[in-house]
Formats: sequence, C-alpha cells, structure tokens
Amino acid sequence: MLEEVGIPRLVVAGISSGSGKTSITLGLVTALRARGRTVQTFKVGPDFIDCAYLAHASRRPCRNLDSWMLGQAGVRRTLARGVMSADCAVVEGVGGLYDGHGRGEAGASSAAFPGSTAEVARLIAAPVVLVLDAWYMGETAAAIALGIKQLDVSGSVVGVILNNVPSDYRRRVVEDAVWNMAHLPVLGALPRLDAVHIPEVRTGLLPLAQNPHVDEAIELLGRAVQRHCDLDLIERLMSRAQPLHLAPARAEAAGGRPVRVGVAFDDAFCFYYAENLEMLEEAGAEVVTFSPLEDRGLPRDLDALYLGGGVSEAYVPRLSGNRAFIESYRRARSAGIPTYAECGGVLYSARSLRTSDGSVHAMAGVIPVDIALEAGSLHTGYRDVRIAEQCMLGAVGTRLRGHEYHFARLLSATEGMSPAYNMHDSDGEPLGCEGWTAEGITASLVHLHFGQDPMLARRIVDAARSARQRREARSEELSAV
Repeated sequence: MLEEVGIPRLVVAGISSGSGKTSITLGLVTALRARGRTVQTFKVGPDFIDCAYLAHASRRPCRNLDSWMLGQAGVRRTLARGVMSADCAVVEGVGGLYDGHGRGEAGASSAAFPGSTAEVARLIAAPVVLVLDAWYMGETAAAIALGIKQLDVSGSVVGVILNNVPSDYRRRVVEDAVWNMAHLPVLGALPRLDAVHIPEVRTGLLPLAQNPHVDEAIELLGRAVQRHCDLDLIERLMSRAQPLHLAPARAEAAGGRPVRVGVAFDDAFCFYYAENLEMLEEAGAEVVTFSPLEDRGLPRDLDALYLGGGVSEAYVPRLSGNRAFIESYRRARSAGIPTYAECGGVLYSARSLRTSDGSVHAMAGVIPVDIALEAGSLHTGYRDVRIAEQCMLGAVGTRLRGHEYHFARLLSATEGMSPAYNMHDSDGEPLGCEGWTAEGITASLVHLHFGQDPMLARRIVDAARSARQRREARSEELSAV
C-alpha cells in the first residue's frame, strides 16, 4: 500500500440530505471520465446504495470513508487502497457537511465534528466544494455559504456548485452574493434536470439494479456538468490537495494453503464493503462468488461461506423458490463449513420470512428464527458491539463497530444458539444482545467493515483453514477404517 497519497481529490458536500450531492458527484465523475481521467469514487458514511451508483459511473468499486467505523488510520488506509491506478478521487459526502454522530476518538478536538463529512475531508486533506440547491433561494445562499466557511477552521471549503437553478437571473444573483459575502467562487450552476430519473424511496435512492434509467441519467448529468461547470478550475482545485502521509502498514504475510471462501453475490446480495473481500484475499482466501438467485448449488470444495447484505423484498419469492440451492446451503452447514451471515444473509438463513404483503416464505432454516419485514420496524444507526461468545470474528469481549439498517422484526426466539454480541449505539447507550452464534456460524443484522481491524479477515480465513483440516483428518480416519 502507498505510504503517501498525492492524488488530486475533491469532496462534494451539502447542507443536508437531498441537496443534490449525489447528482453533482455522478455528473462530475462522468465529466472527468469524458476528459480521459480514471476516477476513483468514495462515499462518506456506511451507505451502500449511493456507492453502487458511484461505482457504476466510475467503472471502479466505490469505497466508504467512515471515520466512526474505521477510525482515522482506517479512513486513510481506505483512501490509499482505493486510489491505486487512478488519476483522481471524488468523494461524496453524507448529510450536511458538519453533521456527525457518536463520539470522536480520544483527544479529538470539539471542532472536529466526529463522524462528519468535514472530519473525513480533514483526515484525507481534501478540498471541499459545497452544493447549494438554488430552486427556492436567492441571496440567502450566500448566508449559508458564509456560515459554512466560518466553521471551516481547516480552510477546506474552496467553492460552491449551485443545483436546480431556475433561471440565468437567479444564477447571477446567487453567484454575486456568494462571492461578495462569502468570498467563495461559484464553480458551476446546474439547471433543473427533469429528464434525470434517479427516484428516491423511503430508504434513500432507488437501488441501482431496480433503476432501468440509470445509464441515461448518468449521461445527462455528465453532459450538464460539462456544460455548466468550470471543469478546468475544478481540476486545478483538486490538484491543490496536499500530499497525505500514511503510517507504514505492517503487512503480515498470509500463511498456509489458500482457502476457498464462497461469497453470495447477485442482485439480492450486493451490499459488501469492497475492502472486506480484498482483505479476505490478502489473508489467504480465494474468493469464489455464487448466486442464491440463479445457481442450483454452491461451488465445489468451499472452506467457508460469506452471505452479505441485501435481499430486497422483490427477490424473496425467487430466493425461497430456489429449493435446490437452499438444500446445497443446508448440506454445507451440516458438513461444518464455517459461515458468516450478515443482514441479508440472516434473512436468507432464517426459518421463514414474512414480507410486507403478509406472505410467508420458507427460507433456508439454518438459523431457527422467523422474521417479518415491516416498513414500520426500521432499525438504523451505528452500533458498537462486543463479542459475547467466542466465534470466528474473535474472542469474547472483542470490540467492533458496525452499522445497522433494516426493516426486520423477529417473530420467534432462537433455539440452541447464543447471542453474538452485546450491543450499544454510537453514544454508548445499551441496546441489548444481537445476532446469533453456534458451532461454525456467526450471524448478525449488523454490517461490519473489516478495514477497522485487519485481523478480522485473518480470523475468518483461519477458521476456514481449521475447519478444513478437521474435515481432512476425519476423512483420513474413515479411509483408514
């Protein structure tokens, strides 16, 4: 991994959700690619859906820069890992620029806004461009820009891009006011683009796989940025990002024969942090993908299974109906294949799943629990967990940080399994027990980013290797009889 990051980079921030950050970022990425740039995208926070759109626009996996889950060193490591072979980096913020959550690391300044886009911009030494929606605003936009700038103790904010500008007259009014009052240049002013279709649902943007207009929308946004933004100036500002020096990473060579880790990956299972799979490979795993939607069975000779996030209600009938694959999954569990099931993997592994229309679908039954998906039972937020029972993720008491976002409600208690975690929210308030663990399986509705602890992936690989050695030893014993 790099020990210094000198790549041109920019953070696209807003004053709130819904200000147009994603649209501006998609347009900027597309416009830069049209100039021949290889663009690496990042998303502040734990979001998967925005990441999918950014990855689609850049043609490279998008990565999450989450200072609460990863810590300061983890954020910088993720940046360095992602920008290899790229020409520049564009980071989409989350919420408002200064909106944070949870407590910062020990010794952090009260002005650091822990967990916020501003904190991430400071950690990666990147300039920030502020997106302002000008549809209902005139000179007030200058007051907002001035307030943002006054709180910007690191001097990161370098300009403004206006979104949803209703007329040339409004653009001139806002542009003059922002420059005269806040002394910030307006780098672009995009008109309202009614032809762009990126619908929002109650959980945020419509998932990428369910949006048939995504390519058209990204192309329109790219053309709009090319036409209405000063790309030459934006690139000059990106190139002003100061080199970021990283602490030398202590690489630990993977030992032993590689293990084959099967990863569920299709439209139903698509919420993974890119680093999770990369770190498994670095720890000595060969990642083998499979589709519970399409395949009739698991790949041969797997040593571990990883079923990640996803499973929209739209896919539940197909998942439940693919009984051949479910039987293959059950056989793997009966054979003692170590399994890590996360969020969507829990839904798939449950005994039954009731969707919002009242239908009940038989699932894999690997975890003896019944679950309902209900719009009114949203569980969301950062989670501070401590391992409650020795498992493939670590010893009892190991502290991990993750994120929860789901509509699952438990309809029954589990039998024969222990809780995986003792869980608190980001402010330290106790939330009780969470997840389940038993021989060879750990399952939880909390998403974990392996970048917070390089040993997480290593422990999963070690568990897979140990289980394989036990199976081989039993096979040898049987052969000797």
